[in-house]
Amino acid sequence: MPQPAPRNLAFDDVVIDFAGRRLLRGGVNQAVEPKAFAVLALLAGSPGRLFARDEILDAVWGHRHVTQGVLNRIMSLLRQALGEDAQHPHVLHTVHGSGYRLELPADASFSEPAPAWPLPRPPIAAKPARRRWPWLLAALLVVGLAATGWLVRKDVLDPPSVTRDTASALSARPSLAVLPFADLSQAGDQEYLADGLAEEILNQLAQSPALRVVGRTSSFSFKGAAEDLRAIGSKLGVAYLLEGSVRKEGDDLRVTAQLVRADDGSHLWSKTYARQLRDVFAVQEEIARDVAQALSVKLDVATFNREQGGTTNVEAYERFLRWRSIVMLELSDFQHDRERLQLAREMVALDPQCVLCWDALAGSLGSMAQEVGGTQSEQLRAEAAQVREHIAAIAPGSWVAKRDRSNALWRQGKRAEAIALAKDVVDSAPPGKERAWDYAYMIYAMGHLDETVALVEQVRAVEPRALFLSRDLQFDYTAARRYEEAEAEYQRGRELEGSQLSPDYVAFIRQLAGKRPGGAQELEGLYRRLLQQDKEFATPFFRDLGTRLGDREAMLALVRKALADEAYGGGADFAYVWTNVADALGDADLAVAGLRKELERAQGFKEGAMAQFPYVAFWNSPYSGLRAHPGYKQLLIEAGVADYWRQTGRWGDGCGPLGNDDFQCR
Repeated sequence: MPQPAPRNLAFDDVVIDFAGRRLLRGGVNQAVEPKAFAVLALLAGSPGRLFARDEILDAVWGHRHVTQGVLNRIMSLLRQALGEDAQHPHVLHTVHGSGYRLELPADASFSEPAPAWPLPRPPIAAKPARRRWPWLLAALLVVGLAATGWLVRKDVLDPPSVTRDTASALSARPSLAVLPFADLSQAGDQEYLADGLAEEILNQLAQSPALRVVGRTSSFSFKGAAEDLRAIGSKLGVAYLLEGSVRKEGDDLRVTAQLVRADDGSHLWSKTYARQLRDVFAVQEEIARDVAQALSVKLDVATFNREQGGTTNVEAYERFLRWRSIVMLELSDFQHDRERLQLAREMVALDPQCVLCWDALAGSLGSMAQEVGGTQSEQLRAEAAQVREHIAAIAPGSWVAKRDRSNALWRQGKRAEAIALAKDVVDSAPPGKERAWDYAYMIYAMGHLDETVALVEQVRAVEPRALFLSRDLQFDYTAARRYEEAEAEYQRGRELEGSQLSPDYVAFIRQLAGKRPGGAQELEGLYRRLLQQDKEFATPFFRDLGTRLGDREAMLALVRKALADEAYGGGADFAYVWTNVADALGDADLAVAGLRKELERAQGFKEGAMAQFPYVAFWNSPYSGLRAHPGYKQLLIEAGVADYWRQTGRWGDGCGPLGNDDFQCR
């Protein structure tokens, strides 16, 4: 059994309460968001140890859907909470080009350990291994949301992309959104069951190619909102809405569902299902079929069963829904992580053949490992790896096992094989969210920009209210030099809920390049918004940039100074800004110098074993002619991109062979 974690760490006037997920300074509770505390707990769990940037991203975010500025912002928040000065740090140190470490003063002390928690450990079969969260658990991968990744059908991924005929066919299908069901139980403690039931029905209806079903992120964005159904239908772009309620008393389950026309709010169909809890799977299937019948659509229901990696054990399923509810609510503090781990252990004990349950256990072990640090963390990570092996053994053909294998192939430099396997994962199911996430990054990394745009546009049609999709499209349109579309998406995305930091940054660079309207006044407004949203932009370089926004040569001089003095520029983690600014101002020489700094700090670059995520740097600077620069070509060769192109004959957009031994990009 792992050793219990310390409750408090105290130094100077600071107290880190691990169990309570609190940071106090001078006796005052500091506002620290969950991800920031997770980073702090990771660093404080191993004081003095240098954590690489990618190591932190992997541990806290799973390195999915994380832009380069996210960790910068988190470190800025922690410095403010700790009362630190970035230029003269006391405990939280940035090691430029390497990462971060927390150095404790001599008077630091840990208090007595918190009481141990019961974590029953089921036996692991002889050949352990298995996979990760499927369609039910997209938010755990996406939140980051971010999610979320995506899942797209074969006809979406194969070039050519979306045609007018395809768009007409999409619009001809009945469109539906499944809204969160209301919990009407007397105790009001069945929200997880109501949400789970609605999401299962959504996933079952999405199996039908005759229906266009809006995704969970968009449908659930109206949860708790007292908004008119007609307004919701208009915002989601659907013709029909399914709403309902759940009442559970003991083992008695009563579910009411009603189908509503979105244009006038009139009811098309309504039915109440009175069942025993053990019949919850049948209720989901019956509602989905009844709704499809009401819309004159044929539906072959795919239930949460063995084929999908799930369970038909009601007790295991009930725990799965509670586990997933914690994930969806983004409750990532110590107590909730502990609860998730307990629920996951109980799931696999109740149904040892449930793939999704084992996957939940592996994820929960990883989350708890982030909380504790030290030997205990190592033990939890080792157990998570053992569970992953168990998943691969009992479900080697599962899409998650294939996805994990594709990522392993990528890191081995076998990019063509990795992309083929990742595409197989995408082709294996109807539209959803997370299955196409890794594939999307892989094809973008290899310069297949228009193909990436087509993919994300299709997913956005399923998730019109997901800001992370709008943000990604803005990057993708810009990389593909489709600037008017990037601007239109930026304006659309400003109405969506969430952080506008990345969209504002992309717009700022586009404004600097003269590719959007508004002139100097708009440029200055975007600059101020960036400083207001993220204090990490308050580097000497970026502050000075704001005083010279109208002077191209003066701004380029600042880029040269940042390249020569990383501390002035904000550290190597800020090199992407130097690259983007130089590119927007039309200086390809400076841009390629910044790009090299970006890539050389990425883990695995020199060995040709980078994950797919750092490759985005190749395509995020489209303005200066950087892609035609000899230094850019050399980086493509060093990173293995050119080898992939020659091997497959699938050249990146705007790139192609030049004779037998050379190539060019424009």
